[in-house]
Amino acid sequence: TVRVTIPEGLTRFEVADRLTRAGLGSREALLEAMADPRLLRSVEAPGPTLEGYLFPDTYEFREDDDPVDVVGRMVDTFARRVEPLFDRHADALERLREADGMGPHEVLVLASVVEEEAALAEERPRIAGVFFNRLRSDEFLPRRRLQSDPTVSYGCRADPALASCAGFRGTITRAMLEGEDNPYNTYRHAGLPPGPIANPGLAAIEAVLAPEAHGYYYFVATGGRRHRFSRTLEGHNGAVDDARARGVLP
Repeated sequence: TVRVTIPEGLTRFEVADRLTRAGLGSREALLEAMADPRLLRSVEAPGPTLEGYLFPDTYEFREDDDPVDVVGRMVDTFARRVEPLFDRHADALERLREADGMGPHEVLVLASVVEEEAALAEERPRIAGVFFNRLRSDEFLPRRRLQSDPTVSYGCRADPALASCAGFRGTITRAMLEGEDNPYNTYRHAGLPPGPIANPGLAAIEAVLAPEAHGYYYFVATGGRRHRFSRTLEGHNGAVDDARARGVLP
């Protein structure tokens, strides 16, 4: 057997790389399995791939397992672990459906953004609350923009040929933030990105189902994996200046 740990927040590309290093198939075969129509139907994934549905966990596989079977195990674990969470939060899911038009898939999309932005468990519900404020408020401009760097990065990983992603090596540039050709660019496109940008864990999904209610619209890293939250753009700019002065931001 081969034991592999898949942490929360990996993209499907990173999952495929980790499985390949463990000797469980080629990267190409694993990515192809992550677009297998039968597996997509098994969890009612509406997108072209299983991004977001590869449940983070520790797995034991056989060295001769077929890539489709390897990916299928991760999808089965998603169904076994996440569907009961949705059942426990059925009332919250119904409220999200009525207020925001969000079903389980959309919850998963936003949870993947929260997973990528939040480094500390206690900040996940607060960051989820920030994104809901941005989606719902007429005060935050441009309206309904998540303005999340990880969404831009994911778009460049998914399609490196995009003109705005030229030279992408993991660092976001001003040109990338302004690129309307990147469908995952939540600075330029309103609402949720087209699909999950990573594979979130249960805590990030629950944060979206039970976000913290507050008046924050902004947050910035302050070091120690923590963020400083602000209600106004003026306050946020001050927090950014402070973070730069302390060397937390470039």
